[in-house]
Amino acid sequence: MEHPATPYTPRQGRADPDPRTTGKVLRLLAEFQKIDPAFPLQYAVCLAEISLEEGLSLTALADRTGLNLSTVSRIVGALSKHRQRGAPYGLIRVVLSKEERRRKELYLTPKGRAVMAGLCAAVS
Repeated sequence: MEHPATPYTPRQGRADPDPRTTGKVLRLLAEFQKIDPAFPLQYAVCLAEISLEEGLSLTALADRTGLNLSTVSRIVGALSKHRQRGAPYGLIRVVLSKEERRRKELYLTPKGRAVMAGLCAAVS
């Protein structure tokens, strides 16, 4: 089940008291734009979750992100080799589990590792 988006509610005054933090956010967003200027946030969340625990299953990824399994399946396709519209990103690879044939395990590709390294560098 997908969670409804929470609308942004600005506080009075500056939203960020430290402009360095805003700079880090902007650098992070610029890294995502290097992948694709229209890189969806849901894709970014899934990519980050996979990088935190490689070998994660599609079902576990859906649980962690709060997205429908069908949505996660489509996102995983786009992040790997099968994108419905446009070229696939090639950031992850999908491997059938040796223990459980129906389970698909998700791993970063070398390109995915490089992208994650750039993202982490942008905020450090």
